[in-house]
Amino acid sequence: MAKVFIKQGNAAIGVSDELERMVNNLLDQLPLIRQIFENEMTEIYEEAYRQWPVRTQRPRTADEKKAAIFGALKRQKGTQEASAIMREIDESGRIKDDPIPVRVSPKSQDSKNRLQKGILIEGEDIVAFVRNDAPYAWAITTGEYTLNDLAFGTRTADELLWKPTKRAASKLVNVIADDLMRGGKKK
Repeated sequence: MAKVFIKQGNAAIGVSDELERMVNNLLDQLPLIRQIFENEMTEIYEEAYRQWPVRTQRPRTADEKKAAIFGALKRQKGTQEASAIMREIDESGRIKDDPIPVRVSPKSQDSKNRLQKGILIEGEDIVAFVRNDAPYAWAITTGEYTLNDLAFGTRTADELLWKPTKRAASKLVNVIADDLMRGGKKK
């Protein structure tokens, strides 16, 4: 299973190996819950990792590139010489639009690799979780050039973490209720 944390107030810290073994032993006694924790959280984590947006550079058109090159040439060589060079470049057809698979921006802060899954002990509760510990993760939205299946403008954490976790919680409650009902009928 994933890493075990203890939460007290707003702080969560990792636990020692011994306490982690104790939590895993407890979950071994509850195989149904452990299986659902592992399967659902792993599924949510993998889907979130697959679709988590990475800041990209907007693809530039050939005209934008030509304007930038012309501006640089104009500053270095003057307007007439820059115009002559640009005519030669245009005729050669060397400048093309950027390819659609966009490039990762150097401004990217790599929040995709800050996704975590684990178990949290909060008082008497044991909670399985998937989270992104980037402080700005809640504000990440799907942009025009984002390479995922989410609708433009949607909040990534809501769509990839919170909604699937709510569905998994409902599934867990239903499975436990069914198990309790089967256990009650046997007696």
